Amino acid sequence: MNKEGYRDPTAEKAVHNASKVPRRIREVMDAMNKVASLHGLEIVAVRDKHTGKEWRGDRWK
Repeated sequence: MNKEGYRDPTAEKAVHNASKVPRRIREVMDAMNKVASLHGLEIVAVRDKHTGKEWRGDRWK
């Protein structure tokens, strides 16, 4: 909602896209969790070395 109380679809879309986990991260995390689960483990976070962004497990599911 903007200051006047109306929906702001542009801002809403931007926020949604900014919080979206990139496909390459999601695919890597899924593969790592499959391997880790064979040993009774779970990967809960990953950090991109290039961008410094960090994703937690609840965001890529």
